[in-house]
Amino acid sequence: MPTLEEIFLSMPQYAVTERLKNVNKTIQFIVTGDEPGEYVLRIENGNVTVEKGKAEQADLTITTPSDVWKGIVTGEINGAMAFMTGKFKASGDLNVLMQMQNWFKTPS
Repeated sequence: MPTLEEIFLSMPQYAVTERLKNVNKTIQFIVTGDEPGEYVLRIENGNVTVEKGKAEQADLTITTPSDVWKGIVTGEINGAMAFMTGKFKASGDLNVLMQMQNWFKTPS
């Protein structure tokens, strides 16, 4: 199983670029738990980048335990249910959170 850092840094290769052509968003992840860290996901007209650290300004901030986000990325945990049951928190533009599930395919 890859580390959470490896999962975040590999996100661009799982982006569905045709769905991101007119998307310009910055998403801040604050990860707690066994693999804590901060990551910034930037989407600019179909171009997806991920870097460690903090964004000056984010459209959406997701605060999540590392094991929960790993489960969401691998498809073991339903992201919408995890959010609704309080397993992770999000603030900012929640429409971005809803759209994210369509922007990335699950790693196989």
